[in-house]
Amino acid sequence: MKTSDITLVFQGAFKPYITRERDAFLRNIRLTRQALPGARIVLSTWEGSDLPRNLGVDTVVLSPDPGPLAPLKLDDDKANNANRQLASTRAGLAAVRTPYAVKLRTDCFLEHAGFLDFAAEQRRRDGGRERLLACSFFTLDPAMFERLPYHLSDWFHFGPTELLQAYWSAAPMDPADARHYENRAHPPGSSIFERRFRARFAVEQHLCTQFAATRGYACPQVLNDASGPVLRDHARFMAHEVMLLDPWQIGLVFPKYAWVGGSRFQCMNNLMHLDWVALQGPELAGFADAAGLRRLIQDRMRSKRLSALAFRHSRLLHSLLFDPQRANEPVRRMVGRLARYL
Repeated sequence: MKTSDITLVFQGAFKPYITRERDAFLRNIRLTRQALPGARIVLSTWEGSDLPRNLGVDTVVLSPDPGPLAPLKLDDDKANNANRQLASTRAGLAAVRTPYAVKLRTDCFLEHAGFLDFAAEQRRRDGGRERLLACSFFTLDPAMFERLPYHLSDWFHFGPTELLQAYWSAAPMDPADARHYENRAHPPGSSIFERRFRARFAVEQHLCTQFAATRGYACPQVLNDASGPVLRDHARFMAHEVMLLDPWQIGLVFPKYAWVGGSRFQCMNNLMHLDWVALQGPELAGFADAAGLRRLIQDRMRSKRLSALAFRHSRLLHSLLFDPQRANEPVRRMVGRLARYL
């Protein structure tokens, strides 16, 4: 594959200056061009954006802003931008004329293009079949703390243009679904994290479940529907339709979420690349050093089982352990040290 076969679609809000959060889109473009010389770049943003003359992209797509939905979570006041992301990504992908595309956000960049090497290796293992390549952060593991099947990260996607266009062809989120849990109880047994949701589905699930359903996979009816058929098909979907890479394998740098890689909680809560490798089957056909990988997988599965068990049996402490306003409580610090030891 030549880099000229790829178009990068930067999607989202755009500001021509370095923001107070140190977002710098012009820097993101420059660094990404160094990582993928020859690739085309599309900026898909909103009508009325302040665009400088020397933007450094090949195409600009301007869309009307569909506006926000009610906040995604009951304890949050940040707008749910599901339909904004969907509209700008779909418009950007519609402008792609190359056989392959990358979708990423305006507030991140690529420092290298290692994802191309991983994708090529997997394509050989699959006999030429194509997959949707996505980031492990925040692809949630429904066996852990947030049981949200089909929560496939929307930070970064790579694959054939038609495949990305199909994935991002989902219907907009309905305002009623965005307020699903305002006036009804969450299902019995919902965890502290699941009970925070106002919406029927997380944004990532809203997209992924529609895509998976068109391919015949059993999908949840609400965000934490972790029934047997749903979990079995979720595992099949991840194993067969998707390739998960960690950000450093992709080459993805996301300054806003730099903390995630150092979070023990998130490294357990997410499906990391090694978890995805485990889904390929015990033989690990085509993977180098399959025996070494199996040992790593066994250690990883042990850690995740212990973490999930500890989470289930500490339910009475969850309001203390997971309240961000109580980060310095002695009990919370002690449990954090124990988790790192385990």
